[in-house]
Amino acid sequence: MDEQKALNPKMILIDLDGTLLNTNKKIGKKDWKTLESLGVQGYVRVFATGRTLFSALDVLNDSTPFDYLVFSSGAGIIDWSNRKIIYQTFLNEIQISKTEQVLRSLKVNYSIQEPIPENHRYFYYQAKKTNTDFEWRNDLYKAYATELSSAYPLKQATQFLVILENEIDFEKVKKKIPDLKVIRATSPIDEKSIWLEIFPENVSKAEGGKYLCKMLNIPEQNTVGIGNDYNDIDLLSWTNRSFAVANSPEIIKNSFTVCTNNENNPLTDVVKRILKLL
Repeated sequence: MDEQKALNPKMILIDLDGTLLNTNKKIGKKDWKTLESLGVQGYVRVFATGRTLFSALDVLNDSTPFDYLVFSSGAGIIDWSNRKIIYQTFLNEIQISKTEQVLRSLKVNYSIQEPIPENHRYFYYQAKKTNTDFEWRNDLYKAYATELSSAYPLKQATQFLVILENEIDFEKVKKKIPDLKVIRATSPIDEKSIWLEIFPENVSKAEGGKYLCKMLNIPEQNTVGIGNDYNDIDLLSWTNRSFAVANSPEIIKNSFTVCTNNENNPLTDVVKRILKLL
């Protein structure tokens, strides 16, 4: 896309892990200042992450300079100024039951996250013990994880998470769940396992951005997106100007304009290029 394409951006949407956050899970000093500058000049700063709200609090706090958090890949949105949840969605009892039947028949390991805002708590089913990432995750969140002895006991859930090790299994599971939204992400734990996330069909980071645009009366063409992983593809395909950080998988870098990697303040790089603010 031409760098000089007419654009009057009002909203910047940025992924966290692997994008805005460096390997120390921190925002770079230059990017922090850029976020502050964008706020002063009236730009809406949105963090769009696969993290739950609970997990986001590990890397964000009251002083972090941004406006809205699209969390759990778009299942929820929070106004960071007052910590009020302004949007949330859930899987219903029928969707949960049908999906559980499919996943158990496929003999895959999965978890079911409780409804927002408690969706860091989850129930899990372990069909096999060869998936190390699944076991690591359960150990990491052992205070919030409960093994299923029968069916999921609640009537609502935020999402399913299926942890897989290869593309063949991913496609096999995805094919069996045609009526819900299936989002692919890379494990933030071992950084290689495939996380297959199952949501209601209207969930994505892009849908979160659309919701905020409508709420704030910002034209959708006045958006900029920065991401790095498979679960950012919907977002980057929607935003008017879209950037993939240099540490992204090749398939994503081949689809979007590439900016610097997550160790070198990618937000600042993008703002210098297209907003001419710094």
